[in-house]
Amino acid sequence: MRASPWRTSRSSAWPHARPVSSSRNCSLRTSPITNSTSHACGQPKNLLPNSRRRFLAPSNSARVVPFVLCFTILGLLSPASAVGQGVARWFPDVEPFPPLIAAPREVQVRASFVLADRPDLGYAGRNIEAEVAIGHSLAILRFDDGSRPDRAMTLGLEMGIFSRFFMEVAQKDLINSDFRVGLPWAFRSGSWEARGMIRHFSAHLGDDYLVRFLDDEVVGGFGQTSKDGFEGLLARRLGGGGRLYVGGEYNFHTNENMSRAAFRFGGEWDPVDPGEDNGGWPFFAGDFEYASLSEQLAATLVGGMGFRVNGQQFRLEARARLGFTPMGHFRGTDETFYGLGFSLDL
Repeated sequence: MRASPWRTSRSSAWPHARPVSSSRNCSLRTSPITNSTSHACGQPKNLLPNSRRRFLAPSNSARVVPFVLCFTILGLLSPASAVGQGVARWFPDVEPFPPLIAAPREVQVRASFVLADRPDLGYAGRNIEAEVAIGHSLAILRFDDGSRPDRAMTLGLEMGIFSRFFMEVAQKDLINSDFRVGLPWAFRSGSWEARGMIRHFSAHLGDDYLVRFLDDEVVGGFGQTSKDGFEGLLARRLGGGGRLYVGGEYNFHTNENMSRAAFRFGGEWDPVDPGEDNGGWPFFAGDFEYASLSEQLAATLVGGMGFRVNGQQFRLEARARLGFTPMGHFRGTDETFYGLGFSLDL
């Protein structure tokens, strides 16, 4: 018979327990009091139902996971790891792949007022709205030894929230909020840059919008809108602050409200002077995206002036969007907007 995972000692309080015999040949007997089967060596059997024993007994995978995590952490911290990958540096002050300027769901700190027009979605006509993005990408571990200033490889963490508000009512309706969490791997070598990541993205209707247009949303359905997948970008630096990039995404988990795949390309001209001196410069960026859900191309164009004051960089910008809306819950809806705002480099 199968031994119970719960052991009893010699001093067990079981009323019918006997001292454990050193003999391996233990016979079976039935207790007239408990009506349970036990070994003659005094170890009771079937003290718990089979279902409870299976539930309480730790699984093999539960035993393995802590060891895997432990060896992974020790491997990153060990000298052997440093020899194989270069000197690993935690929380490095380096950014191999700077954030894209024009991509609407790039993690950054940004706010703007926009004049938006969505013919098929609530709030008829052109509306004054506010778009707010709050997020940051943090490099956690650097893999190279830093011996070459034009080369770096990092693993990081990024988080961002993107919200849109309708500003023409007193309560400033929240229309939609998008959440983004990712683990980016970034690499730079000379004039080439690359970034790949696994990320989660989810979109949520604003409470104010849902209350105001409840009937429309109930008819159209407002279930979960999320996607999990991989993103990749490859960029080439050009002289004078230019950068061209191309990439895309593929989602291994999504639903009918999200695209399975998307293709992106664009360019930037951002001639930031090296160093920490105060100054200003013009900039321009364009981002173009084709998504499988809408099956059309959308463009985001941004231009303005960048400034550096006491080491802090920020931008005053004009922004335009043509094509499907970047708001996650309404990705199949056409939208055109023009706006003015600012962005902050953290």
